[in-house]
Amino acid sequence: MSEQDLKKLKESLKPIFRGYKRIDANMEKKLRKLGFRIVRCKNHYIMSYFICGKELLIEVDKTPSDSRSGIKTVKDISKVIRNSGCIWEEK
Repeated sequence: MSEQDLKKLKESLKPIFRGYKRIDANMEKKLRKLGFRIVRCKNHYIMSYFICGKELLIEVDKTPSDSRSGIKTVKDISKVIRNSGCIWEEK
């Protein structure tokens, strides 16, 4: 995945997570189209994303307490993907 692809993914995630309260069926459908898989646990969701043959796992709270938690979640997803070692810069 290139740096530009990561930016596009991040921009696609922002409207999905804006005003995040919980993951509903519509939100789950949009995330699946982007390549995420969602597993429901007791107190959180686990989102998995496959990149470079690796499965990246991101935990998301079921009941966020902060109004900016959706934006923070997008930043966390971006950070996990960037730290996976599968991002390269285009020349």
